[in-house]
Amino acid sequence: MSKAVCTFETCKCKIITIDDANVISLPNAALDTFHLMRHRKKEEHENKETCDFLVVGDVWDFDNIGVSKDIPSTAITDVEEESKMTTDSYEFTHEDKLWTISKCVKYLICADCDKGPIGMICEVTDKATGSDKKLVHMLSLKSVSH
Repeated sequence: MSKAVCTFETCKCKIITIDDANVISLPNAALDTFHLMRHRKKEEHENKETCDFLVVGDVWDFDNIGVSKDIPSTAITDVEEESKMTTDSYEFTHEDKLWTISKCVKYLICADCDKGPIGMICEVTDKATGSDKKLVHMLSLKSVSH
């Protein structure tokens, strides 16, 4: 297991130990849709169509993390108009269920230097039932060092 760490040289805050069983992939467009920070050195070396996120069930599972105020629903948009991606366009499998991101409610930021956003807190819906909802914390692994 590796440790997610803030990317800024003057910070290097330890954020969380990465449990590979809780890593999911979303299309790279998610970084733009949710306006997430990218670690520049990683972007240069990776040419994948997807980006990985660590799904964390509770904010207290982090070693260090900051949380923003509520995000207005109008703040989450895709920068590429032709793709028409919305938050509910993103689906992922976690804990043997297919989840859809219903909305992004807050951002995750570094607890020490306030840089970010490095992830988000999202309301997700069980695609099979359409009614089972929960909040999950999603840390972008392209936004941190590990």
